Amino acid sequence: MNRPVGSRKIPVIGILGGIGSGKSSVVRGVTGLKLFIIDADKIGHELLARSSVRDRIANEFGANVISVDGQVDRGQLGRIVFAETEDGAHARRQLEEILHPAIRSEITTKLKTIPDDTDAIVLDAALLLEAGWDSQCDRLIFVDTPQHLRQERVKSNRGWSAEELARREAAQWDLRRKRDAADGVVDNSGTPDQASEQLKTLLTSML
Repeated sequence: MNRPVGSRKIPVIGILGGIGSGKSSVVRGVTGLKLFIIDADKIGHELLARSSVRDRIANEFGANVISVDGQVDRGQLGRIVFAETEDGAHARRQLEEILHPAIRSEITTKLKTIPDDTDAIVLDAALLLEAGWDSQCDRLIFVDTPQHLRQERVKSNRGWSAEELARREAAQWDLRRKRDAADGVVDNSGTPDQASEQLKTLLTSML
């Protein structure tokens, strides 16, 4: 879904990858191209701070998901929606019904504010395929990161065990399915700079 800016049409590129794949860092490491990056996960976190969204979540999941400072307790909410039970799956769907339309609306708004000198729009979203946001994209790129590296990242950055990572990933599409949906693949088994350079090459070929 190219976005016209002036007389040009700017491609929208969706970035796929597993949890802890480092896809956001790979995108940020690209140099020499003017990218307009839309981070759907960041949008989701910002939405949790809105009183209207916070109130809906409290009404749906109970007051115990609101911390003493009045903010959504993401840890407590995560334990509810990622529980490996039918109740957990139902809770996850309920949360998605609250957040996904709002995130899509924010994405649409951001797509209307593209600077004229942008080379490509990059949509970075963990649930890009699951939420149907790939309909906003012209091409998709998968960041392929080995399991052991992803596990190291989530243990270091989020304190997750291997079991927690597996539980979270079970709520998403299989990585092979995501890779098969992509128009290009970045090998992120090496250095961050190497992965970013691969991404730059792929992006350039899609302009």
